[in-house]
Amino acid sequence: MKPITVLACLLAALCALPVQAQDKGARMYKCVDAAGKVYYSDKLNPDCAQGTEFNRQGVIMKKKEVAKPAQPSKADPVEATPKNPKDQERRDRALVATYTNEEEIDAARDRSLAIPAQGTKTIESKLEKANGQLTELKKQADALAAQKKPLPAHLLEDVSSSQKEIAALEADLAQRKAQSNAIRAKFEADKQRFRELKGTGQSSK
Repeated sequence: MKPITVLACLLAALCALPVQAQDKGARMYKCVDAAGKVYYSDKLNPDCAQGTEFNRQGVIMKKKEVAKPAQPSKADPVEATPKNPKDQERRDRALVATYTNEEEIDAARDRSLAIPAQGTKTIESKLEKANGQLTELKKQADALAAQKKPLPAHLLEDVSSSQKEIAALEADLAQRKAQSNAIRAKFEADKQRFRELKGTGQSSK
């Protein structure tokens, strides 16, 4: 019998676990994204840089071409909705009434970023811990495979749970970073408008 890789063992056992019943024709996919990270799923992601299909026994199936979704045309950008002049006037009045200089806008921005930054730090800490746990689980699997021992079901379940946890944390982290970027963009726009209203071309000293 030809030797198989640890990952193939993991896939074969995962597919055979009785926890979740699968159809006879079920497939499992190994996907390597553009960053080189490996994911496993019952569906092949069209954005996957490299995709490999396995059957329930962990045997590699013939690779299939997956059509990528059509990219939106850049020729017809969506035009921004023009602002209501009265709404803009109200915003302008509120802006000059709230701040007397650009340093105050920066201070307000930093206060608004404090809570998202704290959440981001917490998620990054959890993600680091989860990646460390997954690394240890893979080391255990490697050791068992080197000794040609079967991989226990609990180890396979732990690997699967760890991968799901990391994916959820990464999605949460991306969302929090996007929120922080939106806050920075909002205050930067306020600062630019403040300069226009005050007739200054650069930050006051």
